Amino acid sequence: MMARVTYLDCLVPPDAGPADFFERVQALRMTDRGCTVDLGPLDRATLTLLSRALSSDQRSVYLALPRGRHDLAVLIGIYLQLIRRGAELTGGGSPCPVPVGPVVVVGLRTNVTVRLAQLAIGRQNLSRALRMERIRGDGRVVDLQGKITRAVDSPSGLFYLNTALGMPSLGTSVGTVVIDRTSMANDHSWERALAWASGHDAARVVAVADLGTQPGGSRAWTQWPWSPALRADLRHTLGHRSAYGPLTSNALLAHPPAAAPSAAVYRHKQLAELLRTIVAGVVAARRVRASESWPQPVADAVRLLNLLWCSWGSIGRQDTWQVLMGRGSGARALARSVSRGTLEGRGGPWGLFRETQWPDLRRGVLDLYELLYDDNPRWDLLLALIDWARAGRTGAPILVRTRSRSAAAAVAGELADALGGDADSLLLAPQPGPAAGRGAGSLHVMPYTERLAWDASPRLELHLGAPSPSRTGVLFSGAADEHITVVEQSEYTWLERSADRALSGWHEQIRQTAAVLRLGEVPEPTTPSLPVVYGPVDLSGPSSAPEDWPQHDSRLALDLSALFEDYDAPARAISTPADPGRSVTTVADDPVPATAVFTEPEGAVLWLRSDQPVDVLIGQRYARVPVAALTPGSRLLRARGDGQSRLHDRLVMVMHDSAEVTAMDTMIGFFRQAIIAVHEQRGSWPDVLTALNNLGSEVSSWQAVSKWADGSVIAPEDPQDIHRVALLARDSRLTAGGTWQRLARMAEELRRLHRTLGHTAAAAMTEAARGMEGPALRQLKTLCSGIDVSEILEEFDLVVVRRVGGQKSMSAAALGRVPGPRGTSSSPQEAP
Repeated sequence: MMARVTYLDCLVPPDAGPADFFERVQALRMTDRGCTVDLGPLDRATLTLLSRALSSDQRSVYLALPRGRHDLAVLIGIYLQLIRRGAELTGGGSPCPVPVGPVVVVGLRTNVTVRLAQLAIGRQNLSRALRMERIRGDGRVVDLQGKITRAVDSPSGLFYLNTALGMPSLGTSVGTVVIDRTSMANDHSWERALAWASGHDAARVVAVADLGTQPGGSRAWTQWPWSPALRADLRHTLGHRSAYGPLTSNALLAHPPAAAPSAAVYRHKQLAELLRTIVAGVVAARRVRASESWPQPVADAVRLLNLLWCSWGSIGRQDTWQVLMGRGSGARALARSVSRGTLEGRGGPWGLFRETQWPDLRRGVLDLYELLYDDNPRWDLLLALIDWARAGRTGAPILVRTRSRSAAAAVAGELADALGGDADSLLLAPQPGPAAGRGAGSLHVMPYTERLAWDASPRLELHLGAPSPSRTGVLFSGAADEHITVVEQSEYTWLERSADRALSGWHEQIRQTAAVLRLGEVPEPTTPSLPVVYGPVDLSGPSSAPEDWPQHDSRLALDLSALFEDYDAPARAISTPADPGRSVTTVADDPVPATAVFTEPEGAVLWLRSDQPVDVLIGQRYARVPVAALTPGSRLLRARGDGQSRLHDRLVMVMHDSAEVTAMDTMIGFFRQAIIAVHEQRGSWPDVLTALNNLGSEVSSWQAVSKWADGSVIAPEDPQDIHRVALLARDSRLTAGGTWQRLARMAEELRRLHRTLGHTAAAAMTEAARGMEGPALRQLKTLCSGIDVSEILEEFDLVVVRRVGGQKSMSAAALGRVPGPRGTSSSPQEAP
């Protein structure tokens, strides 16, 4: 009888000899910043699968892993280049699976250059050994010594393309393109990266993506999702290794993967009835076969539902953050639009919809708004869930996940009021390792846009509401070992079916790929029910104590799953869900006001958001001005690629790690809150000025004081004024532990960076474009602690304004480039 051969026998052979690639790397010792990198069974299986696929002439490979922040794309680039370099040095033997041509790692600030400089095998630094070069914005490549050459001169090089530089043409074909989709902010960036690979005749494309995403497009992909079942089988069979750093996937095997996420279920009869009515109305609107776009009141009804359903606290507080963060209209404005929306004058299918479906949809959304606005019934449930989770998971951080940054800020503020502490601390990412005790430090509130590193320590994520089926992968994230989704009873079956559909789809992809690559048997699929670990609890009236609630209730009778599935498509068409990309830049779900700016020398049009300031160079001053203040000849600093950040912010991120930047933002936020509190106490800015002067301040203008509150001035130049504000506000966050002195030092550093940018930005950008380090680049480099900033400068263009045109409403995704044909009813024609 023949022995049974499984996929693990092929991907992690039990009889690997000394000549095996992984055995040689382990013998030589691979290090990351001096610490040993131990490639575990999941790393070996992934890389062997990739090699096998490339050897089998599979042109496009899509590797999906649990969501998280990691450097797997960097590891794949290293692996492919090492395989090829080994074949070049030894000659003959088995054919090299890596095709001829450069290996290119493509990602948004994946920082391959920096990472390779930190890695070594034995005593050999990988940057030099692998012929690493970075693609510049002009399509040429630059090595670590600053030598600029043409890409065609390095046919077997390892290149890195930062998509923040744009998508420059290399003027030659490439061999293998490794796309780090996990780094990209949206599907548009992914599609542009694929188009770039096709435009350069890439022989192979390898994508590293999140579990739950789909490649889309017409390309034939060989897909391998590392599903919970596969990872559990791998861990059971081969064990796990200690987790160190983002280069390995060892953290994903630190705990037995859960077969499916858990659920916390609540009942609320009125909420469920309203939801059924609203979703039925949206589905009916979707079925209206009209060539024109959705009427504005109907679109606003869907936006209002999305906003309300992801709100778990005060709608008013979330509204405030929604507007402050530039996320579009708040619930109050949308409710006003829906209330006034009559659809009068609409004929044809929309006329029939107005008479039959619109009254119920309109009334349902407005009733939901009234129900949640004053006293959101889900708030007490969230507090109870947090207490329950803390009691049962001592020491484990608890992450409350929200669908937007505005929702996160609102929830964090209310949790700080209810539980003590401050909202800014709750919004900080958890540190690696277990939380310290039961204090506020063990609780975090984060939007889905915030991507956390894979972590081997226990961690719980609470998901407020069921994500859409296209985002089900967030429930299988590698940033936590336990996921609990809080749903209304009517959502449970929909959530269960979404998870089942994802698990079944992954198994089918695994089965097909195993057959194509002849890997042997794979684990049989399982379809576990989602365990109800909390509830059901009735929010409509008195309920029993938690210990008396059943673990699973077979009476989950109100099944809206069919309606939810029909609702999902139109809802996503109108509302962009929280993006899983690493970038903090998100796409607002409402149309935003945009202004046309015509630039020299050819009159190219940039669409800039009308209500947000832009960066300009005025003489030797780096400043932020409103778009309306731009004049002919203004020099505008603009991000040229996918990363829509400010130059100043990018340099700050280089000078400090993310934790330090967050600390900066937090302390500056404390100060602004303090000055606003003083203004509320005193009643007017002149009275605030008088109070400061009474404490010895030499500030002479109340207008200057008001600028501290709106952020147009970072902080007072006199450090003692920060202390005076803290004393007037009685803000212990600033007075305790020398915080106000640290804030003063940070503010001075930021002001110095502003001044240096004003003097050097234009010249430094010119030097970076030429690839020659001159006095301006050296000055910036000195300011940034000796770090080379030329790549960052290449992310930006300095454009000259010809004139400012008219305004229109448009999607935030179209900002910064010439829009396509106008076709939305909410987008008036541009006024020249």
